[in-house]
Amino acid sequence: DYAKNVKGTNYWRNRVLKVGKEFSEFNFAISNKDDFMSELTEYGFEATMGDKPVVAARDAKGLKYKMSAEFDMENFKDFLTQLEAGNVEPWIKSEAVPDNSAPGVKTAVAKNFDELVTNSEKDVLVEFYAPWCGHCKQLVPTWDKLGEKYKDSETIVIAKMDSTANELEDVKVQGFPTIKLFKKGDNKVIDYNGERTLDGLVKFIESDGVHGAAAEGDDDEDEDDDLGHDEL
Repeated sequence: DYAKNVKGTNYWRNRVLKVGKEFSEFNFAISNKDDFMSELTEYGFEATMGDKPVVAARDAKGLKYKMSAEFDMENFKDFLTQLEAGNVEPWIKSEAVPDNSAPGVKTAVAKNFDELVTNSEKDVLVEFYAPWCGHCKQLVPTWDKLGEKYKDSETIVIAKMDSTANELEDVKVQGFPTIKLFKKGDNKVIDYNGERTLDGLVKFIESDGVHGAAAEGDDDEDEDDDLGHDEL
């Protein structure tokens, strides 16, 4: 923090610069954690961080990485070396993997999304929601009824995911709720743009994703107001 602690900030900056010279393929920045707390929380850092710096990285693909070890020059250099070699696993924002043994609606999180959805042997209909979204709250009883209807299905799984607590690299959600049908095998994704009623959702499922499907290139921001998307 150059405004409050010029000497301390320059101390860390000079130490980072010394190591950074050995890794020319990286760009480095020193930032005040108080000004960038919202960005840091996206990497899983807590608001009550200590006085030592923390290190977060993002690659050209947008994948995130965090140095979990306490900051010192040896750990910092090792983190960069491992990152350069491709040995650091990307950090994915995710809730803990839930118990999905109960029948009905399954809960998807980032950590189980591939197992539950992408690699499923069934088609999977997923609602991406936000806990604060009024339209999402209105959809809950309908979604629960849908899960109950298809709880013993051999062809379809009904699931939901809190998109504010989980982050997926290849699935983009523009508004809430967003409903997508993930087809087994070819992983084709069909966006639902029909009425959020039990009848409308059943027709979408029974028509193999035809009835109520969004036209290609449709964007949630262009939808009619009565569809009720809460935009990010």
